[in-house]
Amino acid sequence: MNRNVVWMVARRELKTRMLTKANIISMSIMLLVIAVATGVGAWFLNRDEAPPTRHVAVEESVAGLEPHLAAAAEQQEVDLDVTTMTAEDAKAALEDPDADPALEAFLSGDPAAPTMTVATTAEGDVLEVVNVAVRSYVVTEEIGSLGGDPDSFEQALAGAAPRVDALDPPDDDEFDGAAYGIAMVMISLLLFALIGSGSMISMGVVEEKTSRVVEILLATIKPSQLLAGKIIGIGIYGLFQVVVLGGAMAAALAALGLVDDLEVDLGAALILLVVWFLIGYGIYALLFGGFAALVSRQEDIGSVTTPLMFMLFVPFYVTMFLVPNDPDGTAVRILSQIPLFAPFMIPVRDAFGAIEPWELGLSMGLALATIPLLVWVAARVYQRGVLHTGGRMKLTDALKG
Repeated sequence: MNRNVVWMVARRELKTRMLTKANIISMSIMLLVIAVATGVGAWFLNRDEAPPTRHVAVEESVAGLEPHLAAAAEQQEVDLDVTTMTAEDAKAALEDPDADPALEAFLSGDPAAPTMTVATTAEGDVLEVVNVAVRSYVVTEEIGSLGGDPDSFEQALAGAAPRVDALDPPDDDEFDGAAYGIAMVMISLLLFALIGSGSMISMGVVEEKTSRVVEILLATIKPSQLLAGKIIGIGIYGLFQVVVLGGAMAAALAALGLVDDLEVDLGAALILLVVWFLIGYGIYALLFGGFAALVSRQEDIGSVTTPLMFMLFVPFYVTMFLVPNDPDGTAVRILSQIPLFAPFMIPVRDAFGAIEPWELGLSMGLALATIPLLVWVAARVYQRGVLHTGGRMKLTDALKG
């Protein structure tokens, strides 16, 4: 295959289909939407800049900690409200989600090593205040009672820390909302790019047949060269969309200050998304380009693109509903190795940290091994169908020797 001819066709596709005013405007609008959403999100996140008031209750036995808690809260710039409660009242307040004000922690036991009871998890700023207060209490007590004995002081200070006792400890397998959100954005962007690119390829093929331009082109170049150039040219623009929109979304998260709290590596996730876009595009673009040659009118294009759209939406929705519930399940593992499902499932499983390196390598290998077969099928259908006029050509007729 003459590479110069293929690249010439690819450049033609970029100029005539991708760099149109409509495409430029649509891309600009999408970037503008991301920018506006970032600004709105920043306003909602920053409109209440004053830190919330933390409510902590203490038992009578640890009442000596109160002045130290107040001093530590002032030092840590935490708005802390300390009240005295019985253990029963504190437990009831912690278990009541509608309690007003909401109780963050209850301190009981020995003031030098108190038990800190919380509803689910300890708030970081509250835990830090209690730590500082306990140490301050121990320092004061030890220096006063031991006359500043260094050994006793160091031993007492080393054990001065609260023990966190949660009434309802969080489950290690608890649903990760951040990972789910990022994963859904990734596969939605992938779906959008594949549908847009596939539609452009199929529409371009039918337009050239309808206008008889393809007959002129095929007088000088081979059908396989024309199809390859069309797929490469539109694929470059699809890749551009994925990189620009994915990068813009990652930049929006960073601008909102949400990246530091995420366990997902956004950079690695974006790279994996690009890799699977290229693989997925190689699979689906061949099908769109080859099968579109079976029809000769724009009105009939839906008869060949609808099944292909269905082949895109099924993996998307299966991934959306199946993977988050059981990212490491047997069904998910098996479907992840099917080339039509892998571009959607692998990035989502990776976002949840539920994929082994060998699974990633195997899924890529199987998907890449499928592409040469699809190249043969698409080229055969395209060569036999692109010059066919009249009604729709049957797929079986196009594949006949």
